[in-house]
Amino acid sequence: MKKLLLISFIASLLSTVEAQRLASPLDLPLQLSGAFGDLRANHFHAGIDFRTQGTEGHALRAVRDGYVSRVSVAPWGYGNAVYVTHPDDSLITVYGHIQRFNSKIAAIVKDRQYKKESFAVDISFGTDEIPVKQGDIIAFSGNTGSSGGPHLHFETRDMRNGDYTDPLVYFQSRIKDARKPLVRGLMVYPIEGKGVVNGSQKSVNLPFTLDKNDDPHISAVLEAWGEIGLGIRATDRMDGTSFSYGIRDLLQTVDGVETFRINTDRFSNEESNNINSLTDYERWSATGQFYIKTFVEPANNTRFIASRNSGKITVNEERDYKIVIQLTDLYGNKTVVPITVKGKKQEIMPLDTVGTTLLRWYEYNEFASPGVSLAVPLGNLYGNVRMRYGVSASSFYYSDVHVLHNKPVPLHTSAQLSILTNKNASNPERLGIVRINQYNGRAAWIGGSFHDGWIDANIGELGTYTVALDTIPPEIKPLEPELWVKRNKIVVKITDNLSGISTYRGDIDGKFALFEYDGKKAQISCALDRLIPGSHRLILTVSDRAGNKSEYTNILNIK
Repeated sequence: MKKLLLISFIASLLSTVEAQRLASPLDLPLQLSGAFGDLRANHFHAGIDFRTQGTEGHALRAVRDGYVSRVSVAPWGYGNAVYVTHPDDSLITVYGHIQRFNSKIAAIVKDRQYKKESFAVDISFGTDEIPVKQGDIIAFSGNTGSSGGPHLHFETRDMRNGDYTDPLVYFQSRIKDARKPLVRGLMVYPIEGKGVVNGSQKSVNLPFTLDKNDDPHISAVLEAWGEIGLGIRATDRMDGTSFSYGIRDLLQTVDGVETFRINTDRFSNEESNNINSLTDYERWSATGQFYIKTFVEPANNTRFIASRNSGKITVNEERDYKIVIQLTDLYGNKTVVPITVKGKKQEIMPLDTVGTTLLRWYEYNEFASPGVSLAVPLGNLYGNVRMRYGVSASSFYYSDVHVLHNKPVPLHTSAQLSILTNKNASNPERLGIVRINQYNGRAAWIGGSFHDGWIDANIGELGTYTVALDTIPPEIKPLEPELWVKRNKIVVKITDNLSGISTYRGDIDGKFALFEYDGKKAQISCALDRLIPGSHRLILTVSDRAGNKSEYTNILNIK
């Protein structure tokens, strides 16, 4: 009887697992170039990236029965994308970076683009407009949008709440992985004003070696007192590929007690920005390296994070503290990082607060000084910030340079910044706030609106800001125009020196012409298949975010 019950249970379990599988979206062996939850600039990766053998044009198939509920076209982000809703599974699947749609969807998209006179469109559909069966071709793989090379970006979303979920769960049995995660860096962080490590209250790089099995070994002596936190830079690996992936499961224990854990199985769009709190934002800003902090700030409410005492380690006894960080992938491959911290009494200097302004994470915050004001709405700081303000004169910019903290601090969404200009500009509408990178000195345009000598704009981090003037219009550079007619395609490069391209429009014989925009290449292109033989006048206008405009004209002689 027990044997029958066991067989029944196993059969039921296998049936459940099989029901969770999705058909392959590609007629290719499935290999990943990107995993769910990978650490990216200002967001977690919301899907998985399937390799397409370095080429485009592979058929993309519906993984289940359903209907096309949305199609979007944009020069950045997902580029060309299709969203398929599967009501029976409470699931939405997303296909991004598409080269082209199937003929039915393509006709609808082109019709909408001409009606809106816009390359970028976002179209929603009802349940009966574009039904699909499992295996139907809905599009073809490509490299559009912010893609770094040909691949399929594939997502699964919970249609009940919009959460991104890990698609690899549905394909796990068809992708091999016997390789464990790899540790690439370790950091120790004394908590400001509350901890010290090896006599220092600055972060400490913890050296280690890897043995022949890639297991990390730490020989350095680590002495600490007070409150500290750890950080780890690590990647996962898979069979048959040199690509690296993010860490799905991280567990930290102190003397056998769990103190911190992440399990990246789902997250919401609103939680994606929390990557800037989970990781060492200052180090990423300076080096581009992602260190996961195994301690959590008070306003970081990411659901896949669990912690005890916020993951901070309290060293208050002169003894050895046994810390273990365990990294595990979806397949159960594990890497264990043992760390010993020796408790040793050391002087902890109180936090230097002279000349700082306390910004509290649980309040609305305002700051003002001559020539600058800042408002940080509630919900934008992950923790308290002792902001160090500084100001310096500038002969180049159109205001003083204002340092709103001496290191970059991320904001969950935005804060409102106002800066007073100190030079007269004959065209003040061309003025805008810029952020000065504190590591390389480069200026990034933020923009804003001008009134009574002030510029107002929203900013995404505390840092260094000033006001710049952009009077240089975009550059329009035709690429091999002598071959346009022969190739049946116009190709033009459009670039801008500071504020960036805002809008562009092409007209042929006074009527809208559809130019596709490839943001990566800074190129726009237009097929000439709608033109009849004869002479046609092309006018192309391009504007930047400061309102500067350029125009280009040409005569096309179609034979």
